[in-house]
Amino acid sequence: MRFPQTFIDDLRRQADIVRIVQDYVSLKKTGANWVARCPFHKETKPSFSVNPAKDIFYCFGCQKGGSVFNFVMEIERVTFPEAIKIVAEKTGVPLPKLVEDSRFEARKRESDQVIELNQWALQWWQDQLESKSAVAIRDYLKERGVTKETRETFRLGFAPESWDALSTHLRQKGATQEQIERSGLVVKKEEGGSYDRFRGRLMFPVFDAQGKPIAFGGRTLDPEGEPKYLNSPETTAYTKGRHLFGLNLTRDEIRRQGFAILVEGYLDLIIPYQFGVRNLVASLGTALTPEQAKLIGRFARKVVVNY
Repeated sequence: MRFPQTFIDDLRRQADIVRIVQDYVSLKKTGANWVARCPFHKETKPSFSVNPAKDIFYCFGCQKGGSVFNFVMEIERVTFPEAIKIVAEKTGVPLPKLVEDSRFEARKRESDQVIELNQWALQWWQDQLESKSAVAIRDYLKERGVTKETRETFRLGFAPESWDALSTHLRQKGATQEQIERSGLVVKKEEGGSYDRFRGRLMFPVFDAQGKPIAFGGRTLDPEGEPKYLNSPETTAYTKGRHLFGLNLTRDEIRRQGFAILVEGYLDLIIPYQFGVRNLVASLGTALTPEQAKLIGRFARKVVVNY
């Protein structure tokens, strides 16, 4: 019996390694990293470094390094399960029940498969945005002031008006029908088979804090189209209300500024970001969940709500 691997992976994503290390070491920001004198050996010049983008630490003096769990194990002299408990407590994440290995390994594999299919869909939709059929989408983004560089930064895309174009592409990449259905990228039909969930829509990918594509939002430009925004369903890789749009790009600036600006939607974040306001996150709705509040709290204690 052990903690589910999916929980361990999720906890590592949620845990702010800089904040946890700062409970033990006085860190100073240098470029993209945070540095200090190593707590594991005596030294006069700092050779200990924390990289928040990769969620790792490393000492160039004694060569100790690893994840936030490795740091806690080393500094507290505890086992891996005990380190998980400490990190969970510091992060404010409740511990799950222990489960059989086979169950969480299967869920981890499924989650990885969903993310892989999301990556394939993301790249394909990005390519479609540059096609002739996406002229109206590109014109809409231009009218909203979104530049090509910003489109690429946020990896915006276009889902063609087709019932099976994406499904066909995913099968060509090697995905099985079962994997495609589990990904949430299609809708299962009662009589069997499936059709593409997103059709004729501007696509906004949603990434976790580490930059993995976990879900999507699609906006229709058809005035009669319903719903205006269509979102991914929950999958093994995505749970609604536990993530914040844009955080993968803005986390370091939020930490540097000491506060976050909370906005509602995709473009509410994208436009200010393009013009230099980088300490933003979007809740994708006006109902901020406790999980989202904890996630923001990893990077800043002060939040300005701008709904």
